[in-house]
Amino acid sequence: MKKKKVFSHYTDENPFALSISDLMSALLLIFILLLSSVLLKLQEQQELNQAQLDLISDQQKAKRSIIEQLTGELDEFDLEVDPKTGVIRIKESVLFDFGESELKLEGLDFLAVFIPKYAVILLGKKEIREQIGQIIIEGHTDNIGSYTRNLLLSLERSNSVSAAIFSEDFINFDCKETFQKLLSANGRSYMKPLVENDTEAHRALNRRVEFKFSFVDWTTIETEAVNEKLNIERQ
Repeated sequence: MKKKKVFSHYTDENPFALSISDLMSALLLIFILLLSSVLLKLQEQQELNQAQLDLISDQQKAKRSIIEQLTGELDEFDLEVDPKTGVIRIKESVLFDFGESELKLEGLDFLAVFIPKYAVILLGKKEIREQIGQIIIEGHTDNIGSYTRNLLLSLERSNSVSAAIFSEDFINFDCKETFQKLLSANGRSYMKPLVENDTEAHRALNRRVEFKFSFVDWTTIETEAVNEKLNIERQ
């Protein structure tokens, strides 16, 4: 029996193959999608940067306002206000006897008048209060004695001041609860002298208690807030 020859029909054409024009169209679409994604991210970053710049500007305005008030409204007290930072420096003799960490009666009287005014300046106005991240009481000494001894003395002094402010006997004042939440007490020993500890007059200047404030670091907080806002706007 003769076998029948079976002829298969082959063609070079592949029904699944893309034409050059289809391939170029696909590549163009991918490029457009990638470009759109990049432009969207750039827009988000630009909006975020602008929001952060606005916040920095708000903090600069708050700082100027605080320093102006500190300089103008606290001139009755025996203290120094740094015109650039708003740091308040109170001499040792106003609050303490030499080498002691227990507040003098005169020191308590001083705090009873000073603290209510200081608290109102920092926390009395909502637009300023929202910018304040921390209030710091910081003790400083001269370089007589060891670093450790002076570190303990400087810390005990700042703790004495903070403890007095929130004792039951201390005068009540506006924003007291917020003031307490933001407050921290530090001791720096003789590590940040104002002047060289080369004379008794200079050492007396370095023995001090400072009140300072810092602003909220909005970088992380506002990044999240801006991103949340952008997400809401896109929905």
